[in-house]
Amino acid sequence: MKDHPMPLSEHLRELRNRLIVYMVFLLPVSVYAFIQARPLVALLLLPTHGQISHLIVTSPGEALYTFIEVGLAAGFIVTSPVLLYEIAAFISPALQPSERRRLYRFVPVVFLLFLVGISFGYFIFLPLVLQFLLEFATAPFEPLISLGKYIGFVVDTTLPFGLIFEMPVAVYLLAITGVLHPSFLRKQRRVAILVIFIVSGAVTPPSALPMLLMVVPMLVLYEVSILVADFAVRRRRPMV
Repeated sequence: MKDHPMPLSEHLRELRNRLIVYMVFLLPVSVYAFIQARPLVALLLLPTHGQISHLIVTSPGEALYTFIEVGLAAGFIVTSPVLLYEIAAFISPALQPSERRRLYRFVPVVFLLFLVGISFGYFIFLPLVLQFLLEFATAPFEPLISLGKYIGFVVDTTLPFGLIFEMPVAVYLLAITGVLHPSFLRKQRRVAILVIFIVSGAVTPPSALPMLLMVVPMLVLYEVSILVADFAVRRRRPMV
C-alpha cells in the first residue's frame, strides 16, 4: 500500500533534508576539483591536439570564476549518482513497492547513460568540431582564446549529449505510465528525423561530419527508444 499523504510542510522539510545530504557530497568534491582546476583545464585542452597551446584571461577575475565553474561542473558529474538517489528517495514514498524497485534500478542506468553521452561529446564530437573551427584561425591569424570562453564552449558542447542520451529512459517512464505509446513514435518517425536534422544543422558547424556525428546517435537513440517503449508497454500491469 502507499504511504499516508504528508502535509506540504513535511514534503518541504523532506526536500530540504535531501538537498542538504546532496550538498554534503557536492561541496567537498567541488572544492577538491577547484583546487585541481589547472590540471583539469589541461585535460580539457587535450581535444585541441595542440592547436591551442595556451589560453588567455581578459579580466582580473576570469581565472577564478572559471576555476569555480570547473569545480562545480566536475563536482556535479561526480556526485550526480547521489543526486539521482536523493531524487528517487524523495519520490519513492508516493509509489507502490514494485514501482519503487523499478525507480531505484533506474538510478545507475541514468548515470551510466549520462556518462556515455558526455564521453561521446568529449572524445568524439568535441575534437572534430574544434578541428573544423580552428582551421579558420591559421596563419596569418593567431588564435587567442580566453579561458572562460573555451571552458564555456567545452561545457556547452559536451553536457547536452549527457541529456540527449537519457532519451530511452524518458521514453520508458512515459510509456510505463501510459502517457506515450510506441505506435506514436513510429508514426512520427519522419517528423522526428526532420527535427533531428534541423536541430543538428543549427547547432553544429556547416560541415557534414560534425552534423552526422550528432544526427547518427540521435537517430539510433530514437529507434532504441521505440524498442524501449514496446518493452515498457508489455511490462505494464495493473498495480496491486
